Amino acid sequence: MKKRNSVILLIIILLIMTPGLSANKKNAFTITSITFEGNSVYRSRTLQEVMVTRASKFLSPAYYYPEVFIEDLKNLALFYQQNGYLQAKVSDYSFDRNEEKKQLSISIQIFEGEPTLIEGISVFGNSVFPDSTLMKKIGLYKGYQLQQKKVQDATYTLLTLYANAGFLDAEVVPGIKINDELHRALIDFRITENEQFSIRNIIIRGLEITKKKIIMRDLTFKSGEIVNYSKLLASQRELYLTGMFESIFIRPVTIDSLSSEKDILIEIKEKVPGEFNIGVGYGSLDKARIFAELLYSDLWGTAQKISLSGKLSYITRKIEASYTEPWTFGIKLNTDVNIFATYNEEPGYDVSEYGGKVIVGKSFATHSSLSLAYRYEKVHFSHVKVQELPDKYSSNLNSLTLSAIHDNRDNIFNTTSGHVLSLDSEIATSYEKTTNIFGRLVLHGKYYAPITHTTIIAISLEAGALTLFGNSTNVPLNERFYAGGPHSLRGFNYRKVGPLDNKGLPIGGRYKLVNNIEIRQTIYKALGGVIFFDFGNVWNYMKDIKKEPMRSSPGIGLRFDTPLGVVRCDYGFNWFPKSGESSGKLYFSLGQAF
Repeated sequence: MKKRNSVILLIIILLIMTPGLSANKKNAFTITSITFEGNSVYRSRTLQEVMVTRASKFLSPAYYYPEVFIEDLKNLALFYQQNGYLQAKVSDYSFDRNEEKKQLSISIQIFEGEPTLIEGISVFGNSVFPDSTLMKKIGLYKGYQLQQKKVQDATYTLLTLYANAGFLDAEVVPGIKINDELHRALIDFRITENEQFSIRNIIIRGLEITKKKIIMRDLTFKSGEIVNYSKLLASQRELYLTGMFESIFIRPVTIDSLSSEKDILIEIKEKVPGEFNIGVGYGSLDKARIFAELLYSDLWGTAQKISLSGKLSYITRKIEASYTEPWTFGIKLNTDVNIFATYNEEPGYDVSEYGGKVIVGKSFATHSSLSLAYRYEKVHFSHVKVQELPDKYSSNLNSLTLSAIHDNRDNIFNTTSGHVLSLDSEIATSYEKTTNIFGRLVLHGKYYAPITHTTIIAISLEAGALTLFGNSTNVPLNERFYAGGPHSLRGFNYRKVGPLDNKGLPIGGRYKLVNNIEIRQTIYKALGGVIFFDFGNVWNYMKDIKKEPMRSSPGIGLRFDTPLGVVRCDYGFNWFPKSGESSGKLYFSLGQAF
């Protein structure tokens, strides 16, 4: 009964927060549908995306505003024209009104006309690059449909090509001649190359704490080179990624009107390097919690970072000190050194861990990196309730982990597009009474894509395996795989999916597969809703997969985007509960589930 009330409460909150109840909209007509007629080139869904005016959806009513609708009609015609249908227009439109219910449906008639095709492409005024090179860069071809955006893109590509070769004042002017009767177009790109520039001096302004050499080592250009505009932008990005600066502007400046050299001016505004951060929160697992961190991000002006942080909650106590060197031994290798002490109360046991970790990583390309980590821990288990294990025992752990990651997400805290793929391969030794050697392989992928401007699909997949080597017999409890809870299968108790002992306590497993799928919908401003489906399980042996198939958990949730992060409330259903399991779980937490 309590679980049903929780679900009802979620639905009531959704209804209360739904837009459309405000007084300033009570006299407006809600739009029940928008239909298109006469369109064959573009689907109705594509045309709808061009418009601001939308049809109402479940829990998301849309309203008719005449001024906005008239602009939408103009944008529809412009959309066609920019894509080569120069005679296209909105030929007519009509409304079907229900005055009593304050509703209307809209019908829009489209005249598409014939597409205009490219008859020929020419370049004039070039001497630095041959016609063949420029034509490849342009990316437009005879017989292709005339599209204004592609012409603009080709112009920008040519300007970038010249700017990267030092021709900063080059001009590219496209000219389009159209034969309306034959629906054909001729495109001419007229180029004025002007002078090529090289770099004389690199001038840095605004530094108060950071040493000049720290800036210089992240630059991808140097004095005497031909000015390459892409290298200027790449250097600006590298400096931003250090996290030490509020603003960075890199630009060439003229020495005098007769010089073929330019100085490169780097204007920097530094952040205050010292920070003290504190946060409080509440989660279904942690209950009340507090976090504090003392951080200094530019030690001695060398971009080295040090921090001291602590966390205290109902089930966790943790303190950690860390040091980061972004350039190790003068090479662009990032080294992190962490020393920590933690205490966690897990279902079935309590665990204290003391130790350290050293991670050396290297970035490749823009979004990919590789790292090697060494971890040493002294682990002490207490209040062990799991059967066949002593109430207290200790072990030492040494491990080496090789990790590869590719991450192009637009925002790591509240992602709307992109993906991340990581692979961790670990070899570890654990000494209790005897030495156990085990290996761990974990593949983790996340994918995010917008379906509409207010709807996002998010998918997470985690697959892992543990292997014992030689005469090894055991993997420590805290190193095993577990599933169930607010970041896993949300219809189940924390860690209760997978192998359990006779008391119903989780003992973890050696194989894991968990998949999460979410449809995230913006309801009104900062309020969002989620429909999710989680499935997966944990097994001790491969043969157990047939005996214990996947567990599944559909559910619904709310999201509230605050300045401090996303507040999350999820209710997951347990479709086929086993003996002793509830029919669902309600979880509160901070941040997205994944």
